Amino acid sequence: MSRLICHIIGNRPHFMKLAPVFHQLAKREVKQYIIHTGQHYDACMSSDFLAEFDLPEPNINLGIKSTNQAGFVGGALSAIAIELAQVNPDVVLVYGDTNSTLAGALAGAKQNILTAHVEAGLREGDLSIPEEVNKRAIDAVCDILFAPSSQAVDQLKKEHVLGEVCFAGDVTYDLLLSKDAEINARAGSLLTHLGISKDEPFYLATCHRAANTDSKANLEQILQAIAKLKHKVVFLIHPRTAKAISHFNLESYLNHDHIIARGSLSYLDTQALLSGCQLCITDSGGLIKEAYFHQKRAVIIDRQTEWTELVQDSGHVLTGPDSQAILAAVDQSESFNIETGIYGKGDASVLIVARLLD
Repeated sequence: MSRLICHIIGNRPHFMKLAPVFHQLAKREVKQYIIHTGQHYDACMSSDFLAEFDLPEPNINLGIKSTNQAGFVGGALSAIAIELAQVNPDVVLVYGDTNSTLAGALAGAKQNILTAHVEAGLREGDLSIPEEVNKRAIDAVCDILFAPSSQAVDQLKKEHVLGEVCFAGDVTYDLLLSKDAEINARAGSLLTHLGISKDEPFYLATCHRAANTDSKANLEQILQAIAKLKHKVVFLIHPRTAKAISHFNLESYLNHDHIIARGSLSYLDTQALLSGCQLCITDSGGLIKEAYFHQKRAVIIDRQTEWTELVQDSGHVLTGPDSQAILAAVDQSESFNIETGIYGKGDASVLIVARLLD
């Protein structure tokens, strides 16, 4: 029986989660349709993502724009519902915890289409975080919940969700393994370009969450710590962070020889840096998890994380935006034990596709 799977995406991390599932479905010759809400869209950047992850152009970009979150979710829900009525898929697949994910899950559920959530069951325990609200609402309406960890499975069962809970592992681990050769191939030249010699220790740092960039006190604490690091640090500065540094007049913290400030890099270049660094200082949920995949510690400059199992079991340290705590965590012994297999064996997309086609 011919099936049609509809993927709903809206930002860069969605491409990363979509890619392994899309390619597994393609191997099974399953028809696929990609709806892009336009939540975060830049034509040039989008083309780069598609090339990096070997994906086709989305079938449609809805171009939803709004000045507030509720307006975006409402507009995207309506537009996605119209598109689903025309496409008539057998399954709707949503990824992560964005407003696009929520709109897609609601649209699929309201039209009685089997709707599945990839990366279900993650919780930060703070309803003041918009993504936390999304997570709970998405998991409440989806038919199949693909959890990336056993802790996520336990959380969903604790909440008595109505959907079927399936442990799948993390699809971005699949992606990393599939790109391993490309990542290794560019590591050497990238470090040379950044002025880092072979075997020279360095750190990787990022900061982009609104809780850190919108607060001068929080951002200054983070920059103070980066300015005092003992090794070189590649600081990938998000556009939001650059704007905040300028707005708060904090540029002086970057005027140190050991700080190599750069804009955001491609997925492959970022992974190449993660593979070679001593540790990662970040508030990015993606990098927190990817550091674990590379068996590197992450110092988490946020007050909470959805990847709680990594703090409990794998040497990651939650410091918040506190300069002294960040430096103390960096100075901890860099030899630590990692509990492997938390997010599966790198076959999450295989398990997801098998369940969807069952």
